[in-house]
Amino acid sequence: VNMDEALPGPAPENGDSLVKVKEEDPTWEQMCSSQESSSHTLELCRLRFRRFCYQEVTGPREALAQLQELCHQWLRPETHTKERILELLVLEQFLTILPEELQAWVQAYPLESGEDAVTVLENLEKDTGDSGQQTSVKTEEAAAQALVPEEWPHLSLAQRNIYGNSAQEKVTNISLMAEEVVTKDGLFNTKQETSEEMERGAEVSGIPNRDCVLQAPCSTPVPAERTVAHWNTLKDRHPADMWTRMHISSLEYAAGDITRKGRKKDKARVSELLQGLTFSGDSDVEEDDEPETQPAPKRPKVSSVPEKHWTKRDIKPNFPSWSALDSGLLNLKSEKLNPVELFELFFDDETFNLIVSETNNYASQKNVNLEVTVQEMRCVLGVLLLSGLVRRPRRGMYWEMSDADQNLVRDAIRRDRFELIFSYLHFADNSHLDQNDKFTKLRPLIKQMNKNFLLYAPLEEYYCFDKTMCECFDSDQFLNGKPIRIGYKVWCGTTTQGYLVWFEPYQEESTMMAGKDLDLGLGGNLVMNFADVLLERGQYPYHLCFDSFFTSVKLMSALKKKGVRATGTIRENRTEKCPLMSAEHTKKMKKGYFDFRVEENDEIILCRWHGDGIISLCSNAVGIEPVNEICCFADDKEIPQISQPSLVKLYDECREGVAKMEQIISKYRVRIRGKKWYSVLVSYMIDVAMSNAWHLHRACNPGASLELGDFRRDVAHFYLAHNANMSD
Repeated sequence: VNMDEALPGPAPENGDSLVKVKEEDPTWEQMCSSQESSSHTLELCRLRFRRFCYQEVTGPREALAQLQELCHQWLRPETHTKERILELLVLEQFLTILPEELQAWVQAYPLESGEDAVTVLENLEKDTGDSGQQTSVKTEEAAAQALVPEEWPHLSLAQRNIYGNSAQEKVTNISLMAEEVVTKDGLFNTKQETSEEMERGAEVSGIPNRDCVLQAPCSTPVPAERTVAHWNTLKDRHPADMWTRMHISSLEYAAGDITRKGRKKDKARVSELLQGLTFSGDSDVEEDDEPETQPAPKRPKVSSVPEKHWTKRDIKPNFPSWSALDSGLLNLKSEKLNPVELFELFFDDETFNLIVSETNNYASQKNVNLEVTVQEMRCVLGVLLLSGLVRRPRRGMYWEMSDADQNLVRDAIRRDRFELIFSYLHFADNSHLDQNDKFTKLRPLIKQMNKNFLLYAPLEEYYCFDKTMCECFDSDQFLNGKPIRIGYKVWCGTTTQGYLVWFEPYQEESTMMAGKDLDLGLGGNLVMNFADVLLERGQYPYHLCFDSFFTSVKLMSALKKKGVRATGTIRENRTEKCPLMSAEHTKKMKKGYFDFRVEENDEIILCRWHGDGIISLCSNAVGIEPVNEICCFADDKEIPQISQPSLVKLYDECREGVAKMEQIISKYRVRIRGKKWYSVLVSYMIDVAMSNAWHLHRACNPGASLELGDFRRDVAHFYLAHNANMSD
């Protein structure tokens, strides 16, 4: 680059062109990760961390990783001590709480600690007189000193005076130049621009610089107008792409992903994210004649959701009354099915054929000639059912010990044959797996079970929807407040007595969420999916009950449009600004007090009741009346009569369906586990099928039903005794 073109000052007298070799700026990552702890570099890293936006990355995991990397670049725990890191955090907060006029003044100094900031402020208090002009002069001088290079102490007095004039002009013009650069391209490198302007000032004043050739001193400083005009000329000489490459080289990943996943983001996106970014090296002092730019007024956001109108009255539901007749249960009663026949309503011939076919297919893919039959598969299932009744420390003991149950096992199937079949147990074709479905290897069996569960489910008015856990200590999923807290989370829809109608294992990116209403969230879409499953049996006014994880006013409105009634507890942040009495004030009222409001457009009621605790409920079908009188306890003392709204009573009666199912399953759970990760879910489906069969048995034989243990033993003994292969 020719010095005559690079600098606005006069040309050398000898006419020779002096070539200036400019060292390429380091990249953003190198600059933030370098060992240097200059205040300018730390300020760059700090601002990048503080102004990071969630929209810059593709998901929450990437956002967290990005923030961790940016914080690491700012605080540098590998080089800084804990005391130094605390000093940086305290310094940042201290500068934040300062008044704006003091912030603008203090930021002109390169601060390394909070003590430096205090010293600067104390000196300001001592030096500042009654005149406000004196403070302004002090600010410009201090800002000029902040731009003095390392060579300043080695210069003569005349050189210092000349450079001081140039540096003060820099203070008044650097903000304007930085603003113009952003306005043109939205991209700039503060470190590069500051260093180049300092080089111009040094060359004009005759001060030696490490990156340029020493020139003769100049008697006149560079005017501010000429400096700004030169910057505009320099920008115009380069095309947009060239200018971008020059000034974004050290910040190429500053607005994207530090892991370089966002490298291909276009320049417009980077420009948008860097707009308005201000560094501590920029001066806030502007020329008096510079007009202040006012930000454009923001247009108020127009919401497409109609405003909610709440009024204090009881709800007026318009659902039809329940009048459905369960003809399916009547047919089961007339057929008088035994326990095995009831269990095989769910594990039917189609299910057994599916398991046998996929197991043989998987074994052949592993070059094993298994050739398992349906008869042998029933024996395997009989052993699994028996393990819930007769527990052994290891499964080989079912063939070693001598008693009635063990003799059945030995006569039904050999241990080696059982181990071989159990190790190749499979439910899907590995060559046709859906990679987006975490449970694709179980999906055919899950669909078969859900189809049979719904087909023979009792037709009832009330259903419960909640989450449960399938025990597995290798899982990282945790659910507090459940008997089993570690395992696979399972979404369940049951009757009020615990019959499982529909279930779906939890996965982070659920396959059911495609094409669903995003406003309802994961929980709301799951409830809507369960409502659609129930409506497949007929357009009846079902009533669903669920907890606060699922409930929202939007969900209640969506269910009402489907003709489904619903009641559930609701969280405070989902009440759509309903003016209920706050929970703190309600707690101060006497027990039995309740407050309620109805949304006029959708006819949805919200109620907050003070019982054993404070509970908030939402419903589209049940209101306050009739109010019940119940007993309550407070401080171990019984309160004989308190008021209870009707929707609170209904929710208490219907919300325990999933809990009852969990209680039944926990009594005789399959104890034999395979080495495959999904074996616990297979055992879970076997236990649920047994629980549902027992529910139907009790409904068909209300006065002469078997206990669950006896019912399970009958099924296990039948499979072991009637499917024994004596030739084996």
